[in-house]
Amino acid sequence: MPALQNEFSALILLSSNDEAGVEDSLRAVLEPFSLSILEVQKIALRGRLILALLIACDPAHVRAIEDDLAAFGESTGFDVAIDYSEKE
Repeated sequence: MPALQNEFSALILLSSNDEAGVEDSLRAVLEPFSLSILEVQKIALRGRLILALLIACDPAHVRAIEDDLAAFGESTGFDVAIDYSEKE
């Protein structure tokens, strides 16, 4: 994928029961968007999973990404949070 303008990034945090396929499901939600996954970190502890994805994305897609992640969280029961940053 070509470099994204303005180096806009988002940190997506997901918390759920530690189940098989959680990361794949999250990636499937993000697949329709023009983005790059920069880093993935996972913590699995006492049956819980905390998954963090740092992505570079087009700022024009922010609202749609938020909407799709909110719908994903509601349908799965996963807690999802997003934090954005733009490098100057």
